[in-house]
Amino acid sequence: MMNQIPDAYDKKFINGIRHPYLYLWDSWSYVDNNTFHLYCLALSRFKPDGSKIEPDERNNFPFHIRHFTSVDAGVSWTDRGCFFKPKDNSKSNFNTIWSGSVKPLTNGKKLVAYTGLEHRDQDHQYLQNIAIAISEDGYSVKDFDENILSDPLRDWKEITEKGYFLDASERLGSNMGEINGPIMSWRDPFIFYDKKKELNLFWAAKVGPRFGAMARATLKKNGDFFKIDTLHPPVTVPDADEFTQLEVPKVLFDEVHKTYYLIIASCNRLYESQPDSEISKEVRVYASENIDGPWESLGDKILGSEHLFGITVLQTDFENNRLLCMAPYTEAADADLMLTFAPVFYIYLNPLKVEFLNQTKINSQNI
Repeated sequence: MMNQIPDAYDKKFINGIRHPYLYLWDSWSYVDNNTFHLYCLALSRFKPDGSKIEPDERNNFPFHIRHFTSVDAGVSWTDRGCFFKPKDNSKSNFNTIWSGSVKPLTNGKKLVAYTGLEHRDQDHQYLQNIAIAISEDGYSVKDFDENILSDPLRDWKEITEKGYFLDASERLGSNMGEINGPIMSWRDPFIFYDKKKELNLFWAAKVGPRFGAMARATLKKNGDFFKIDTLHPPVTVPDADEFTQLEVPKVLFDEVHKTYYLIIASCNRLYESQPDSEISKEVRVYASENIDGPWESLGDKILGSEHLFGITVLQTDFENNRLLCMAPYTEAADADLMLTFAPVFYIYLNPLKVEFLNQTKINSQNI
């Protein structure tokens, strides 16, 4: 079912983003010439006939990726409109798109990674593919081809032989989940150049029906695009037994302390029909001296009580042991906050803690 996409809102958002016409969730970003570029999943709050779309109806409609910019360190945000959306034609492989990332390339263009969802039939609507596109300027993706890097149907043998879990091919994408666990996980690709300047892609995966993990691939040029050079074995974290789904991973490298950091969103959903009241969502942070791990937890899970999930790191400040972040509220937040963005906040890394900056003017020269 298609749905209209609102034009860019003409007023700035201050101390967070409460969009009057859009639900917003999950996030990724980059900074370029002191401008923060924020991207997120988005869906109109209203159907074409003006009736309201309830938050739990979101999956009945195709999402788009929204773009916002800030020139004052995240205090205020300008809506730049739709960054890109699924193709509106029968030749498209994807019925909707899920989270990803955007990364500037050396030629000035932006590499875009995203999750493309195929609706195989009414009972299998969550078949996830890892795909890429190119944006000339970071403001739109025009006439993109659906360049699929990893297709679980096509690549099932290679993926499972590496140690990842996928359900049987005929059941991939099932609405009911995988073998009494939550839906398949092959999504949320994050683009990252490691300290050797090698191009990596990390994304959410599984090593069992209820055991979340992270996939890692190194990429190489393939004409104007890229392809997977090596799919590496699954990456696991030491407290993985505390949750079932690892989502929207972010990887950072601290040049000051020669340390990698991994930030994930975690969820303990056991099965798809489980009541939301039984489900918790949090953020977890890890460190490693090596991109291959092992990863060490920096402390207890964070941001669960604030109902923040799917965060992005807007700017790193490793000399001061902190990350400037932003995150959307989950559906568990108050009705006026759910699926909007909270104001920016700091995550301090050692010891791990969160400092909220609600209604605080930030001096961009100090971060």
